[in-house]
Amino acid sequence: MKIWVQIHTSRKIIGLHVLLIIGGLSLASFSAKCQDSDDSAIHLLLSSRVDTSSMDVRAIIENYEGYFRSTPEAAGNSYFWNSLEVDLYEDFDFSRASLFQGDMNAELLFRHFSPFVLSVEPLGEKYQIRVLYSSNTSDPEYIGSKVWCIHKLNAVKENNRWVFENLIVELTKQWSSQSYGLIHYFHPENHVFNHQEAKQALAFCEDFIERFDPQGVEPFNYFITNSIDDMGLLENFDYYFVGVTGGKAREGMILTAKGNEFYPHELVHQLLPMNKNRGYLIEEGLAVFLGTREDMNEFEQLMGMLATDLVRDPLRFNFETLISQTTQYNGYRTAYPSGAAICELIYQLKGDQGLQKLMNACTSDYTSLMNSLTTILGMNHVEVTEAWSAVVNSYNKD
Repeated sequence: MKIWVQIHTSRKIIGLHVLLIIGGLSLASFSAKCQDSDDSAIHLLLSSRVDTSSMDVRAIIENYEGYFRSTPEAAGNSYFWNSLEVDLYEDFDFSRASLFQGDMNAELLFRHFSPFVLSVEPLGEKYQIRVLYSSNTSDPEYIGSKVWCIHKLNAVKENNRWVFENLIVELTKQWSSQSYGLIHYFHPENHVFNHQEAKQALAFCEDFIERFDPQGVEPFNYFITNSIDDMGLLENFDYYFVGVTGGKAREGMILTAKGNEFYPHELVHQLLPMNKNRGYLIEEGLAVFLGTREDMNEFEQLMGMLATDLVRDPLRFNFETLISQTTQYNGYRTAYPSGAAICELIYQLKGDQGLQKLMNACTSDYTSLMNSLTTILGMNHVEVTEAWSAVVNSYNKD
């Protein structure tokens, strides 16, 4: 039996935590061109290398188009995917969340980035399809995001038809494994496993569970790679600009591009109690305050950038614009330090009990978040704003 099949048993839903670097690209700049939804927009261009005389190749291309016509951004249509992964995961396509950042959908993706099939080649009894997503822009403002990704999927035969499979199945077949408590590590054979870091990770998890008693924590897998591109392959990308980051937590697993066994930020994401009403800002804020803060230099540098922005441009960077995420990016994701400052404020005044309440509160939008903060802290809106600003300003070194 494949190792991957043996170990991927968790259906715990953990949101993807990804870095969106659009490099000036605005979906609004081209969405106006896509007013009328129309299946003809979902059409692949083919390299002359693709052997369209093969019935299997043609079927795989048709299925790829069919999959993208099935609104894959909504993570629901399993017809084009293999049943094993559909049974194991709520979000069975590991590339979906990165492909469809922000307001992106399949039609916009195909219209703007003109998917071009580079190859459809046999891979043992399977096939592998590679698709380049690239715009035709030469505008200096958008050139940095010209190539969205090179998407790669395996195709497997199931019930006499071709369906898609994540690359991680084949890629990790020969990987080595180590287990530390609830963490199951997987890494290439040439990776020198750091047992001391693994012990740190286990101790971190045990301490978190003792402090916050999160319900429903299950064993999870931890895949170690040493580069962004190697990690990208685990999410079905031969190259990716969209969603690129050094690590991610998702359903029952952590992926790292840093070659590290101890990644506290992602461990927090994996350990937090299930809460579908937890907003992005608090999700990341908790991971920064309880995880990234393990490295105080990194934490203080991030908080310092926000503190500097609050002083230099208070119209753009203030409590309301940051907590509502009207202002999202300035060389760093503002949600991270802004949410961490909320967590620090609650911890200062209410301790772990306050953080536990925040973990389980409804914080999915600005109004819900403010209602939860005023309740947890026993403050009114103005008092919360002032106290949060004082926390951020304490990191201003100027």
